[in-house]
Amino acid sequence: MLLTLTTLQRRKPHLYDLSWLCPQCNSSPETLDHLWTCPYILPEFSPLNTFKTLLLDLRTNYLDNLLSATPLISLLDSFVDDFTAIDCWKCDPPSISCLRLARGLIPMSLTGFLRTYFSPSTIWSILDTPLHNFHFDLYVQIWLCRSVFFHHWESAQGITNKMKSFAIGPPPISHLSSINSPDSSTPSLATVSLDSWVSWVSSYVIRGGSWISHLDFWRRLTVQPLLRISFG
Repeated sequence: MLLTLTTLQRRKPHLYDLSWLCPQCNSSPETLDHLWTCPYILPEFSPLNTFKTLLLDLRTNYLDNLLSATPLISLLDSFVDDFTAIDCWKCDPPSISCLRLARGLIPMSLTGFLRTYFSPSTIWSILDTPLHNFHFDLYVQIWLCRSVFFHHWESAQGITNKMKSFAIGPPPISHLSSINSPDSSTPSLATVSLDSWVSWVSSYVIRGGSWISHLDFWRRLTVQPLLRISFG
């Protein structure tokens, strides 16, 4: 799942002040529920709406492939309704099976239903590639965009990768002096102009900042899709 500010505040309170609120709206603690529904995020860019759209596309893809596959027994008239009623498609709020799909795992509720009609090899051949594509799309359209956005906010607070490498306790004094209070010198991201935000994202992603150096392979695969998503 996405790493939220409240999670970081629990893990590293010496870096992430407990009084800090959502970096985007600056009005509520940034929990996962808030991240899905933050009022500052336009509906078309909402992580939850993006997730729903991708999940619906995955379900449709699966259903089309299943209906064209050769079953072990004839499909019941209720097959489509039964398939769409499986709990892994319930995402508001997301079920446990739905969260497994989001992690790239195939839930037992899905395979258990399909085993009634299809052989294991058929099930695997149908589920494998679309699930991989679904997980990749989640990475590009939600995780990567979120990481760029949050890293910009961290940089504005003076939080560096070196500071984050400390497991517990405060970093050395020389580093602490560079931490800025969001209330004193840096506004929330809700106050950043669209032009400056687009300019920063485009230049930073193209430049390939150190924050993603450990995922250089993924960066090469996803820079262009990200630019199309963000600015297309």
